[in-house]
Amino acid sequence: MNDNEKALMHHFEMIAHSQGTMQFLYNLFGGGFVAKQQAKETIDFCIAKMKRDIESNPNLTREQKDHEISIRECWFNAMKNSLGL
Repeated sequence: MNDNEKALMHHFEMIAHSQGTMQFLYNLFGGGFVAKQQAKETIDFCIAKMKRDIESNPNLTREQKDHEISIRECWFNAMKNSLGL
């Protein structure tokens, strides 16, 4: 499954389970319990959505897109490593 499909699928899942999404965000930022798998899937979704958004920007050159994606991907991967995912 490519990044666009991952992002689209996750959007549908979030819409279908919006109450669960709200609870996840509340737990994540409110100090509640968040499962490792849940956090990993959320970060993977953020990476896929970020890539799709940057790739669809017509004002950036290929070099700018690749550079921006690599910077943000490094940040997300550092977050995953710090969380032990």
